[in-house]
Parts: sequence; structure tokens; C-alpha cells
Amino acid sequence: MRPKLPTIILAALLAGTIAIVLNIFVLDALKNAGVETLGGGLQNLMRAKLSGIVLSTGLADAWASSGLPGSDAPSFKTGFKVTVGLLMALIYALLFEPLLRGSSFRKGLITAVPFWLLNAFVVLPLLGHGIAGTRLLTILGLLSYAFAHTLFFVIVALVYGELSRRFRSRHAPPASHQSI
Repeated sequence: MRPKLPTIILAALLAGTIAIVLNIFVLDALKNAGVETLGGGLQNLMRAKLSGIVLSTGLADAWASSGLPGSDAPSFKTGFKVTVGLLMALIYALLFEPLLRGSSFRKGLITAVPFWLLNAFVVLPLLGHGIAGTRLLTILGLLSYAFAHTLFFVIVALVYGELSRRFRSRHAPPASHQSI
């Protein structure tokens, strides 16, 4: 029995929170070790493609006058990462997880692939970084990013799978007792 939608969403958000915190930690550790991974590619692409609209509509002025952090502020960047991470966890739980078979680990590995391909063949090339960022990344940087990216989805899948199992066992109908 598949959990109800509110439970799926809650489990996905919890799994996504754990995974994105770990992902941020791993990417920061890599950065502190001097390994470039081109993190923030989606945010940079959105900024490049949407800045004209944001400026022309006055949204940028409204945002700035409200005292909210600018798009270069660390808190904004972290908030963006968290938001995208939670959205990816929801996509996993609602779309990928029900379609995939096998262990949660396998499901996480499989789910990581299309998102990595999207980043490698769309986001980074549109930013001028080449396929998979090869114009700027070393092989260590590329492998490190792939590791951090894959780890995110594996953690989402493992935590979501465990939360789903616990929900099913807690809400399973009791076994029927027949008297002889």
C-alpha cells in the first residue's frame, strides 16, 4: 500500500532536508579543499536568463526595498540550494520512486542520472562551461561534483524508503484472527 499524498510529501521533504544538508556540507568541504565543482550552476543560469525580467518588472527593486538578501548573499544562495533540493526530493518521491523497482539505493542511483545529464548537457553548456563543465573543471572536480550529486539522490532515496517502510508498518491493517 502506497502512503497517502500528505505522507509522501512529508517524507520527501524530510529526506530532502537531510540530503541537501549533507550535499551542502560535501560541496563546501570540496571547495575548502580547493576542488572546484561549479556548484550553483542552476542558480547562475536562472540569474542570467531571468535578470532582465526581474529588473524590468520592478521585482528586483521590491525585493531590495523589503530588506531581503540579494542573489549574491550566502543566505540567498543557501536558500536557493535548499529550495531546489526539496523540489528534487519531491520529484523523486512523486515521479521516480513509484516507477522504479529494486532497492532504495538502486532507485537513488537511477534517479541521479537524468538530473546529472540535464546539468551536464543543458545547464553548464548554457553557461558557457562546456558539456559537464569540462571547460573549467578538472577531472577531480567533475568526479567530485558527480559524487556529491549522486550522494544527494541516494540519501533522498534511502531516507524516503525508510520513512515509507515505517509508515506502511505503522498503518498496516491488523492480521485477521480466526477462531477455531
